[in-house]
Amino acid sequence: MTANFEHYKVFYYVAKYKNFTRAANALVTSQPSVTYCMQNLESMLGCKLFIRSRKGVTLTAEGELLYSYVAPACRQLMQGEEKLRELMGEQHDHINVGVTQVAMRTYLVEKLKIFQEQYPQVKLNIFNYNTEQTLSELKAGKIDLAIITSPIDHEQKLKVVEVKSFKSILVGGPRYQEYEGRKLFLSEVVKLPLITMSSTSTTFGFLQEFYRSCGLTMQPAIEVATMDLIIPVVRKNLGIGFVPEEFAIPFLKDKDILEIKLHEQIPKRQICIVSDNNRPLGTAAKEFQNMLEA
Repeated sequence: MTANFEHYKVFYYVAKYKNFTRAANALVTSQPSVTYCMQNLESMLGCKLFIRSRKGVTLTAEGELLYSYVAPACRQLMQGEEKLRELMGEQHDHINVGVTQVAMRTYLVEKLKIFQEQYPQVKLNIFNYNTEQTLSELKAGKIDLAIITSPIDHEQKLKVVEVKSFKSILVGGPRYQEYEGRKLFLSEVVKLPLITMSSTSTTFGFLQEFYRSCGLTMQPAIEVATMDLIIPVVRKNLGIGFVPEEFAIPFLKDKDILEIKLHEQIPKRQICIVSDNNRPLGTAAKEFQNMLEA
């Protein structure tokens, strides 16, 4: 390797901030030192990495290529240093958590309040993904814990703890008043327009399997990006949809929507706490995990 890590570390910050002065501030050094370091790196590599202008710098094609390799390496090294400090007993001041929308609404919100009261000095960074994305971020080491909904297909190295079950119900708008107060077979409502989450979501797969178990094929009329969007669409009488009961309760009380009861029993789903067995957690993250799993 023609350049040492310090060269690439400085390059990482300059490319990240697109400004020599901001990079110098982040590195707690001077702007001339950063400029000199980058000139040396360009000389050693034999190519231009930056295009300089009054507004800052932009990466050349060569710079973009180099950054695609340097950025993940730098982030991994910095994260490794942070984890090492945690294991040596230094205080960990933030936790990265990935959570699905349903898990956030039906489980995590209440737990956050308790944790903040006990650990006010710890910063929680919460990222909202679907189940597949959340697990991907966990495996990549970008988050400490994943809080997701079943069903999940996980690898052996992941620890999965089920912490809460929830049930889904079928709801419709006032247009479907005739179905209220009696039980129907799924085959009786299968022709009604169905609103679901996107076909790439875990929820879609769960419902698809439920329909198959009843000898039916699920054919959505409308697919939405998030669970929160199903009820607004249902309220407009555009179709029926399956939602977690906790999501529906306020709207059922206000009679904005109605429940369509089924003879078939919709399987319950689980909210799960997932962690990577191969990656030790810091003190604060471990405390948070224990509280969630209790």
